[in-house]
Amino acid sequence: MSAQKLLVTGASGKMGNLVVEYLLNELNIAPSQLVATSRNISSLASIAAKGVEVRQADFDNPSSLDAAFKGIDNLLLISIDVIGERDRLHTNAVKAAEKAGVKHITYTSMPSADTSPVVFAFEHNATEQAIASSTISHSTVLRNNWYFENLSEFNASTLQTNVWMTAAAQGIIAQISRKDLALAAATALVKAPEGKRTLTLNGPESLTNDEMATMIDSVLGTNINVMHVPDEEFKTQLESYNLPEGVVALITTMDIHNRNNYSAGTSNEFETLTGCKPQSFTAWLKDNRNTLMAVVNQK
Repeated sequence: MSAQKLLVTGASGKMGNLVVEYLLNELNIAPSQLVATSRNISSLASIAAKGVEVRQADFDNPSSLDAAFKGIDNLLLISIDVIGERDRLHTNAVKAAEKAGVKHITYTSMPSADTSPVVFAFEHNATEQAIASSTISHSTVLRNNWYFENLSEFNASTLQTNVWMTAAAQGIIAQISRKDLALAAATALVKAPEGKRTLTLNGPESLTNDEMATMIDSVLGTNINVMHVPDEEFKTQLESYNLPEGVVALITTMDIHNRNNYSAGTSNEFETLTGCKPQSFTAWLKDNRNTLMAVVNQK
């Protein structure tokens, strides 16, 4: 492997931690080659214990990024969770990488970032544009599809109530596991080819919500009723739960995105990048059955 200095931002997060594990254990990157950053450096203690250099990096404090990115050849910019601020904060990181002389930047974006109706799509598109217009010569934009993990992390009520209300109709979604996306990010960081490229990373199958519900029922023993409703009825129902306006907009535009197949596709680009096939939804359900059943039983 190359002796280039590699950096992973947001290394204390779920995705970042998995990326670091793949770099060290699967891609055989020496700890001395790797730098891990986080806004809170104390959260990187377990990574530092593996011999990896850790640095503090706050995207809201550009001056902190000068030292964080110094001497880095290839940088992985993992999208942050601060909806509404991503475009500004990510652009700060891109500019800092440019200033530091980073040779290749990899970014974890979203499906159809430039055309999706999802309320936060503009943030990812703006980040992609900041990378494209920067003087960083080489880049890889990873348009990551939605995570399988959203089932338990954001849609737990579906498992607990056996009701899946949706306005996505028969739209198809090629979801993929966070673990597979972490492998892809780690691989892209290490391979870092010349030029600028955008890869769409999908799971092995494009499925409707009805098809996914059937698979969930088969593995978990649930009996999910998928309720198809029009956009306005869906929005009104969500508002009746006293959800914040931004959350309602997020959920409703996600379903419009899914209904119009912005997350459909094949896993060809994932397989070309990583050399392996991504895990299927059924296999993921079986591997995570205990965790998912714990969610089901939190009624």
